[in-house]
Amino acid sequence: MSKDIEHLIQGYQEFRSNYLKAENSAFEDLVRCGQRPKVLIIACSDSRVDPAIVMNCQPGDLFVIRNVANLVPPYEDDTSYHGTSAALEFGVCILGIRHVILFGHTQCGGIQALLERTQEKAEQKSFINKWMELARPAQKAVLKNHPDISFDEKTTLCGHYSLINSLKNLQTFPYIVERVNKGSLFLHAWNFNLSKGVLEAFDPQENCFKPLSKGEEEAQLVYAIK
Repeated sequence: MSKDIEHLIQGYQEFRSNYLKAENSAFEDLVRCGQRPKVLIIACSDSRVDPAIVMNCQPGDLFVIRNVANLVPPYEDDTSYHGTSAALEFGVCILGIRHVILFGHTQCGGIQALLERTQEKAEQKSFINKWMELARPAQKAVLKNHPDISFDEKTTLCGHYSLINSLKNLQTFPYIVERVNKGSLFLHAWNFNLSKGVLEAFDPQENCFKPLSKGEEEAQLVYAIK
């Protein structure tokens, strides 16, 4: 058996010891009463960025949707397969989620691929290419407004733009708009800086990302996507 699999099995054994063996454990309550999270997070599939670990959450705290580059497609009324949209519907309409958080991060491979894509690569058949078209408005905004910054800076800024674009896409879902207008649902866009370990939140009033903890670095200004 490989060391990678052995590590997983050891982790599973520790999980059983920490969560399942104690009488009246929190996990036992989750099994008996079902899940009741109030926060839904749309995060990236990146193995370095687990929102439950970043925010020190316990089982049952978060309803998590993960996909490449933490993107949200616009609402579509058709009969195709919509994994992210289905999970959104379940969380908001069935579980009664109160907060939806878009959870992005720096050094995102999907965003980097979008910025590096040539015409030849764009024409190649790829699930990733098709999926990342959702972030095309972010790519165009960065190339138009910030043509002279470094590639790393473009990647970070494109991630910010993409979060704002997905925030707009969230508001194309009728049941989300209805709950936001009633004040029973709140939308957020957060970005985790991997190299600095800083979590930022988008402030729509000031049009910038601000650190969630006081005393951390100043906010980075962005330009709203039209």
